[in-house]
Amino acid sequence: MQAFLIRVTNDGKAQPVPLSNERTLVGRLDDCQIRIRSGKISRHHCEIINDGSSLTLKDLGSSNGTFLNQEQVEESTLNAGDLVAVGSMVFLVQIDGSPEEFEPELLYEDGIPEKPEPDPQYAAAHTPKPVHRHAPTAAGDDSSMMDFNFEFDLDEDDDGQPPL
Repeated sequence: MQAFLIRVTNDGKAQPVPLSNERTLVGRLDDCQIRIRSGKISRHHCEIINDGSSLTLKDLGSSNGTFLNQEQVEESTLNAGDLVAVGSMVFLVQIDGSPEEFEPELLYEDGIPEKPEPDPQYAAAHTPKPVHRHAPTAAGDDSSMMDFNFEFDLDEDDDGQPPL
C-alpha cells in the first residue's frame, strides 16, 4: 500500500507527505516526522499507524483535537479521500493514487472543522459577577473619589502597547 497525506491550502497548493513508516508522529517537537510549529498543535498531537494494509489515525491527547472529515476523533481508520485537520492544517488522505484528482482550495474549506455555536446556558452560568466600582467613604468625607480601570494584557500579542 502506498499512502500519502497531502497538505492542501486555501490558495490551491498541495504538498505530499509519504506515510512510509509504520508510525508517523505529528506534532511540534523535533522527534515528530511531521513537524508543525504552531501553538495550536500539541507537542505530540496525533499519529498515523500504517500496518501495510490499513491506516489508523490516533489522537494523542492533544489540547485542540484531531479532526477527521470535520468530526473530532480519538481513533479512526483512514480511507482514501478523507480529510484530516490538525490545528489550521488540512491533509487529504491518498491511498494507492486515489483520489487521483482534487482541488486543494475546496478540500481545505471542506476539511476545516466548523466552530460550534456558543452554549447560552454555559455563558449565563459563567458570566462574571459585577464588581463594586466605588470604595466606601465615611459619612461627611470631603475627599473626592476617582474611578480607575486597570487592564493587564497577559497575552503575548503585540498590540502596540508599551510594557508596564
